[in-house]
Amino acid sequence: MARRATLCALLLTIAGAASIGARQVRAPFLGNWPTNDAFFDDAVLHEVRLSINADDWQALKDRYLDNTYYPCDFRWRDQVVRNIGVRSRGTGSRSPIKPHLGLDFSRYVSDQRFLGLKSVVLRNNTQDASNLHERLTLLLFRRLGLPASRVAHSRLYVNNEYVGLYTSVESLDAAFLKRTFGTDAGYLYSYDYPVGATPYYFEYLGRDPGLYVPRHFKPETHTADPQPEVIEQMIWTINETNDAVFRNAIGRYLDVDEFLRHVAVDNFVTDNDGILGDYGMNNAYLYRGDGTTPFTFIPWDKSEAFKGGVDFGIFHNIADVPPSSRNRLMARLLSFADLRAEYLDLLMGVARSADEPAPGTSGPGWLQREIEREYAQVRESALADPKKPFTNEEFEQAVRDLLAFARERVGFIVQSVSAARRQTGQAPFSTR
Repeated sequence: MARRATLCALLLTIAGAASIGARQVRAPFLGNWPTNDAFFDDAVLHEVRLSINADDWQALKDRYLDNTYYPCDFRWRDQVVRNIGVRSRGTGSRSPIKPHLGLDFSRYVSDQRFLGLKSVVLRNNTQDASNLHERLTLLLFRRLGLPASRVAHSRLYVNNEYVGLYTSVESLDAAFLKRTFGTDAGYLYSYDYPVGATPYYFEYLGRDPGLYVPRHFKPETHTADPQPEVIEQMIWTINETNDAVFRNAIGRYLDVDEFLRHVAVDNFVTDNDGILGDYGMNNAYLYRGDGTTPFTFIPWDKSEAFKGGVDFGIFHNIADVPPSSRNRLMARLLSFADLRAEYLDLLMGVARSADEPAPGTSGPGWLQREIEREYAQVRESALADPKKPFTNEEFEQAVRDLLAFARERVGFIVQSVSAARRQTGQAPFSTR
C-alpha cells in the first residue's frame, strides 16, 4: 500500500512539473527518461542553467575562497532540480570571476537526485587555456581500462547570462563507486595537496593511524569508522618490509599492475601534479572495496596534464630527484627489475593506444583525432566565453600545442623506453 502511495505521489509530481514545461526531479525516473549517461554524453555540447538569487551569486564570487553553499535551481534539457546547493570549490582553480563550482543536489533535500547523481562538478578550466586537458586525460584513463570520471563540456548560464564554457565532471562519490565497482559499500579516501602543506611521498610517519587519516587521506565514506589502521599498515609495508616478503605483502593492499598503469598514463600526459607530482602526491583517490580487496587509485583534476612538455622524462620524479623527494611506493616497486620492465611496457602500451589510427586507416592517432573532435565541438563557445582568463589567441595556441604534443610525444616515449630497455639488455621498441 505504501509503495502504491509513493508511486501516486511521484506521478502527481511529474504532472505538476509539466505545467511549467519541465520535469522536476524529486524521485527515481520512470519510463524512458534519460539516464546520467546522457548528461555525460561527450558527443554533444551540453547546456546547464542555474537560477540563483543575484545577491547569493555575488556573495559566492566575493567569498570564492569559502565553501559556503547557496540555494539555486538547476536545469539541463527538460530536467529541473529545485533547491540544490552550489558552492565555490577547488584549490588553485578558485576564481571570483569564473567560479569553479560544486553542485550538491541533496544539500537541502536529503534524498533528492539528478538522474541518480548526488553531485556534479562544474570545472572552470581557468588553469587550462585549451579547456581540454581534463577531458582528454580522463578519457585516456578509461580507454586504458582504468576507473575515472566521465566528463563532457557544457555551456553554463547563470540567471540566463552565459558565464562561460565549463566541463561537467562526474563526482567521485557513492554513485561513481556503484557504477564503476558494482558496490558503494567500500572505503573511499581523497588525497589533495593543500596549499602550503609539506609535500608527502608515502613515507612512514609512525604507528599512529591519525598521522595518515584524515591528515593525508580524507575519508569520503564510512566517516565514522574509516579504518585508518589499514592505511597505516599499507604505508608501513611500503617502507619497512624487506625485499623477500615485500611483493606478497604489498599485494594485500595494492593491485601493482593497475598502479603502474595509472602512473604510466600520468607520465605519458606529463602531469606534474599527480601521484608523482612536483610537490609530492596529489589529485588522487583511494578506494578499497571491502576488508580484503586491494586499494585502487582513481585520478582526479587533470588540469595540469600536458604541461610538462614533449620531452618530459619517463622517470620524472622517480629517478631524477633526490631520494628524499621520491614517492616511496613507486621507488620501491621499480627497485625490482621485472616491475621496472613492466612499467616500461605499460608506458609503451599507453603511447601506442594514444597513437592508434582509426580502423582501416594509417592516419592520425587516437589522441590527435580526439583533440580535433573536442576542439571542433567547443571552439565557438570557448571564443565567446566572457569570463575566461585567457585571450582567444591563447586558446587557439593552446590547442595547437596539444596537437603538436599528440604528434611528437609518442616518438619521445619510444626512444626513451628503448634506451631504458637497452640499459638492462632488453630489445628496444619500434614505432607502430
